[in-house]
Amino acid sequence: MASAAVASTTTGLMGMWNGTKDGATDGYIDWASGSTNVIDPLEVKIEVEDIRSLNPQPNYTNNGYGIVKHKSSLTPDQFLAGNDPEGKKYIEDVYYKEVAELVKQITGSDIVVPYVFRIRQNSMKAGEFKANKLSHAALPVAHVDRDAVTGEDGVREILGDQADELIKQGKRYAQVNVWRTIDHPIEKWPLCFVNHSGVPGWSYDTHLARVYPTNDPRVAIRGEKKHDSVVKHDPAYKYHYVSKLDLDEALVFSSFDSDVTKVSPHGAFWDDASPSNAPTRRSIEVRCWVFFD
Repeated sequence: MASAAVASTTTGLMGMWNGTKDGATDGYIDWASGSTNVIDPLEVKIEVEDIRSLNPQPNYTNNGYGIVKHKSSLTPDQFLAGNDPEGKKYIEDVYYKEVAELVKQITGSDIVVPYVFRIRQNSMKAGEFKANKLSHAALPVAHVDRDAVTGEDGVREILGDQADELIKQGKRYAQVNVWRTIDHPIEKWPLCFVNHSGVPGWSYDTHLARVYPTNDPRVAIRGEKKHDSVVKHDPAYKYHYVSKLDLDEALVFSSFDSDVTKVSPHGAFWDDASPSNAPTRRSIEVRCWVFFD
C-alpha cells in the first residue's frame, strides 16, 4: 500500500494577543498619539502546512478558506493605482464585478456585495511590528476582520433594511475576502490561516481580544468599527498557507462569519524560508458581504 503523502511545511513567526499593561480585559489604541495599553504581540513560533501539499485541501465550503484559480483582467499598474481617485473608481467598477462573480461561484450565494478594498505593501523584517500598528498594513498579527458585534454593525451599515430582514430570518451571513498578489508570486509575509477546528468551543468571545481605537485613520477607508479583534493563542491551532501564491490565483475566506465554525482567523506571518532578496509583498483584498440561503 502506498504511503500517504507528507505535507510540505515551513516555520515562522506570527503575532497574537499578549494582554494589556494595566491588566484590563480590553485594549485601546489612540492612533493620533500612539498611546496604548496593549503589550507588544506575543511572538508565536509556528509550523505552517502548505495547502498545495494537502489532500484533501482546505476549501471554502468545508473550512471557510481555500485557494482558487482566478485571473483578473486588471494589470499590476491598475491595481497599484487604486490609492488614487481614478484608480479607485476603476477597481470598484471593474474588479468588484470580477470578485462578485467569483464569490457567487464559490459560495453559491446570490447576495454578494463587494464594499471595500485594501492594498498593502510590506517589506518589513521580522520583529519590526509594534502594538500601536495592530491590524495596520500587512502585519504578523492574527485577527478576524469582525466579530459578532462588529459583523452585524458592518452588514447593517452597507445593506440597511435588507440586512435587517435577512438577519431576522436567521440567514447565515459572512464577510468574504478575496485576497491576491499584485505583481509577483508571494515569497515574503504570506497570508496564514489559523485553523481552530481542533479547539473545543472556540468562539468570538473565548479566543479573541478586543482593541478599541480612537482617532482611527482607517475609518475613511472601511467605515466605523467599534473595535479590532485579535486572536488569543491556543496550542491546538493548526496553521495553513499557500506557497508562492501566483497572479492567476486568489485566496477566498470568511474574515467574519455568523457560523463561527467557518470564520478564518488570519494574518501575515514571517516565513523562515523567505529568500533574503524576496520582493516587497504587494497584495489587494476585496471584502464582500454575503448572505446564504
